[in-house]
Amino acid sequence: MKRFKHIVTSGCSFSDVITRDTWPIFVEASYNIECNHVGLRSQGNGLIARKAVYAVQQALQQGYKPEEILVGIMWSSPDRHDLYFSKFDGMNTKPTTYVEGDTGGWLIMTPHLNEKTSKIYYSHLHDFVNHRVDTYEKILWVQSYLKLLGVSYFMTPFTAKVFKDIKFHNNPNVKWMHDLIDWSHWLPVDSMHEWCYTHWTDDDFPLIDVQVKETGAIIKWPDIHPTRIMHEQFAKEIILPHIKNKFPDYYCPEFKEGV
Repeated sequence: MKRFKHIVTSGCSFSDVITRDTWPIFVEASYNIECNHVGLRSQGNGLIARKAVYAVQQALQQGYKPEEILVGIMWSSPDRHDLYFSKFDGMNTKPTTYVEGDTGGWLIMTPHLNEKTSKIYYSHLHDFVNHRVDTYEKILWVQSYLKLLGVSYFMTPFTAKVFKDIKFHNNPNVKWMHDLIDWSHWLPVDSMHEWCYTHWTDDDFPLIDVQVKETGAIIKWPDIHPTRIMHEQFAKEIILPHIKNKFPDYYCPEFKEGV
């Protein structure tokens, strides 16, 4: 039986192993092999895609064969964006980088950030259809890249809004690209967030302080981020069974409890 020897994961905060215990941690603990987790909070699908492909290239350069690599990607909000800057003097936020020797960096942009470049972009340049086209381009690029190499992979969205906004996804510029995706490589859930609500309620999610835009008042609101136990159960009940069913020629470990 064949074995995976290296795992690459990518995503946003739902896949960030630095700020919280997320699903990649539990997959890694079960397999107990070398992993490269490149998820980062707030990053959009452009960085998620680039970092995943770069991580696979790094693994190949280290001597891993394509058939020894497993990739897992949790796609984020299409409305997140990123821009590369060779120089970032005067910015009030520090761009991120992932390529060795890079002296520039990628500015992570989301609609809610109080950062000058983001405010200009989302006020004057952002378009909902354009961002969904861009997300599908990134998904199709990664899909084609992995299939060309013969690298095994699975994908899933972090929340339903990645694909379920009919107002924008029925646009003809978006729909034809949607039909090119090989959905057989996706986890059997609409999203991780939706799956969590089949087992838990708002009361099980942590509360965070949210400011009401109209009044400035601070209220408590359920955080959309799954808790540690939710990530643990998602890896146990969804990810590992999917790997076992999708890649029957490969060894798949039993879930390791109590990580």
